[in-house]
Amino acid sequence: MASAGTAELVFVVDVSSLTKRGFVGTTTYQGKGIDLEFDDEGAGVFLTSEMAGRLHVRKGSALSVIIEEDENRVAGSTVAAIGKAPRISDPKVYYAVGREGGAIIRIRKG
Repeated sequence: MASAGTAELVFVVDVSSLTKRGFVGTTTYQGKGIDLEFDDEGAGVFLTSEMAGRLHVRKGSALSVIIEEDENRVAGSTVAAIGKAPRISDPKVYYAVGREGGAIIRIRKG
């Protein structure tokens, strides 16, 4: 959680494998290792129900995805679906994370 009452999800992602659509990044969430899928299709952000609850969002809600680098990049997106597997489907995020082989990603409502 961020300060000033703003809920956020923070992932430290390392690209671990390639898929037919993109790549998988390994990270941790609540102390457990998870796979976070990335592609450049522009469909939006797919969250687990727990992640959506933490951010107080539902399908169609606006999100900001911040990629921390030397210069932070911000991608505006929406919640595409709430399900079992988290995925970020956004060209800006996909190419920034893929180029560096990993990143720190912050996802916030709005």
